[in-house]
Amino acid sequence: MALSLYVIATMGLTVPATSEFYSCLSSTRCAMTEFLFSPYLDVNIPLPSLAPTTKSSSSTFNLNWLESPARPVPEGIKALTLAFATGECGNEHWNGVAGQAIADSNIKSFQRSGIDYVISTGGTAGIFTCSSEQGMEKFIARYGSRHLLGVDFDIESGQSEMDIKNLLTQAQHATQRHPHLRLSFTLATQVSAEDGKATLNSLGKQVMKAISEVGLKNYFINLMVMNYGEAKSDNCVVESNRCNMAASAILVAENFSRQFSVPMRRIELTPMIGVNDVIDNIFSLHDARTLGRFVATNGLGGLHYWSLNRDQPCLSGLTAVSPTCSSLAGTNGLEFGLIFANNFR
Repeated sequence: MALSLYVIATMGLTVPATSEFYSCLSSTRCAMTEFLFSPYLDVNIPLPSLAPTTKSSSSTFNLNWLESPARPVPEGIKALTLAFATGECGNEHWNGVAGQAIADSNIKSFQRSGIDYVISTGGTAGIFTCSSEQGMEKFIARYGSRHLLGVDFDIESGQSEMDIKNLLTQAQHATQRHPHLRLSFTLATQVSAEDGKATLNSLGKQVMKAISEVGLKNYFINLMVMNYGEAKSDNCVVESNRCNMAASAILVAENFSRQFSVPMRRIELTPMIGVNDVIDNIFSLHDARTLGRFVATNGLGGLHYWSLNRDQPCLSGLTAVSPTCSSLAGTNGLEFGLIFANNFR
């Protein structure tokens, strides 16, 4: 039986930092599980076959994600990662929409639906910073409910070494106040079939260094396994003149674990389904089956994918990457999610 997702816009409602929220973050009832499967959801793009997202002239975000019998969320998807909050913590926004408007439109609905969620920050085109404990606390409390699992810090570009150090310091303080808050750090990767090549760029290495310096212990590293580039051994595992996306992702995880002494149970993977930004890199349904089995059998800490919005076939003839479909023909709506979820029932 499929689990339907209700996320109904509720204007004018706020989610205060209630005692229930703080009790939740410090209790076993809401303690994080070791493994998390949660597709990314771009909150600025409507889900397939659902009511459109609108943004009024007053910048109030109106998010109507209504139940759709044609596109139910597979039963195995019990959590979503909401992307992306940017700006300074406590005054963050989502692609220009105020953070409070996002919270007002969504948090109550997630509570009613029983869907858990992670708040993701930064992203490819955005920067999230945090320089004060007060700002971090305000940020966490804004999205707080018994269904908040944690925060994902997607760090891809633009942050200075000091920005990263400040962010990691505040993340460390947050774990002390909320010991069951799940923290992950999403990093870009590079892979080579040649043994010994570094898996992280300079920014990723700065993050790992800062994690060590601030003494952060309970965290997950979410490796972006996508956009490898030209099909050559310097970039990916090559098979039939193409990058084998699943094999490349597996090699990234193994190399990273060895190079940074991070156990598999603390490593998460995020592929980009279908056609990647590098259009010759195509993550297929077969790749999903292979990678899902690897994650399950090797005890990784999590699996995500970009994105739930894209988990549907495109119109015939579309070959360019799209934010609202996988750019693949011959797939069914939410088929990637169902394939992944079948490994974790």
